[in-house]
Amino acid sequence: MPDGASNPMPAMQPQRARARQPILRHPLLYLVLLALGVGSLHEGLRPPPRSDPATEQPAPPVARQGWSLVDMVRQPRDVPFGAAAAVLVPLMLGSGLLAGYVLLRSHNVLVFPRCEFPLVPWMAWDLLRVAVVLLVTAQAVGLGVAWVLHLRETSAAWGRVPVGLVLVCASNLTTVLVCLFTVALVGGCEGNPLRLLGLYEPRPVRRAVLGVTGFVMLFPVVLLASVVVLILAPRMGLPVRPQELLVRVAEVSPKALALVVAGVVLVTPLTEELLFRGFFYATLRRHMGPLGAIVLSSLTFAALHSHAAGLLPLFVIGFLLAYLYERTGSLVASIAAHSAYNLYVLLLTYLAYHEFAA
Repeated sequence: MPDGASNPMPAMQPQRARARQPILRHPLLYLVLLALGVGSLHEGLRPPPRSDPATEQPAPPVARQGWSLVDMVRQPRDVPFGAAAAVLVPLMLGSGLLAGYVLLRSHNVLVFPRCEFPLVPWMAWDLLRVAVVLLVTAQAVGLGVAWVLHLRETSAAWGRVPVGLVLVCASNLTTVLVCLFTVALVGGCEGNPLRLLGLYEPRPVRRAVLGVTGFVMLFPVVLLASVVVLILAPRMGLPVRPQELLVRVAEVSPKALALVVAGVVLVTPLTEELLFRGFFYATLRRHMGPLGAIVLSSLTFAALHSHAAGLLPLFVIGFLLAYLYERTGSLVASIAAHSAYNLYVLLLTYLAYHEFAA
């Protein structure tokens, strides 16, 4: 090829990249999405109310909720042995690990090895785009859940579907759709989108063990945060009750529980970590540094769970997950810690509910 000639392929690649992504970055797309979100609030799209409340069948009696942390603190002798052991064993193990961590750090022994954190190329405007998609998707999925719950009351076939399973599937569907959009949006940047979002780890088993160990070590702090909520919540007028999703999940059958566990322990940690840590935290970190990003992302993580009594414990968990991502530069440790937390809370609630009923 002559010296003056140039290969047209490199010049065409940026054009193709620009042609592939403009629809995901065009403001008109998000104006349309916001309009659809506002339109979905119209009452005509909601399922119709029952026409004759007098003919409505009485709801079946719901088994009393099993013991809670309130009962354990106020009446420890009345708590079933299995439920008490499920709290005391990780409490003692976590206290030992936490004491060992503090001792090692006092002697300048590095426990959590620090790795290079990936530099993200996207900007704060991309964060706003994902937030719009998240709000609209959550609104649309919530509308679908309202129809499913309506069909449960009017159809015998739909009536067999547990409410807890419906709520878990709806939550996972929302996060999966937003994750797919986020990966597509990040794909317009230079580099592998999954690697930029923290989903690359050459030593996944070691990182997973590190994440589970971090959760166990922080368990006493989470428990202490829950006790603080029990003390302060009544004085602040906040109701102290378990999360609605956990109450519904505790009522499902053992067969449905397997599907719930798959969703809560596998899908939920992967999608939420990709969104909250891989994308949201990494974006904040670019503009406000690690500490401010950890605090703000943890507050957002706790607030979006819409559980007033769990705000402080969820903030502690969010802080741990962001810290693990900051130290390792990979989401594997955060996903493992998140999975361990979800599995523990899910099985503990299920055990307490059915042990009390038995």
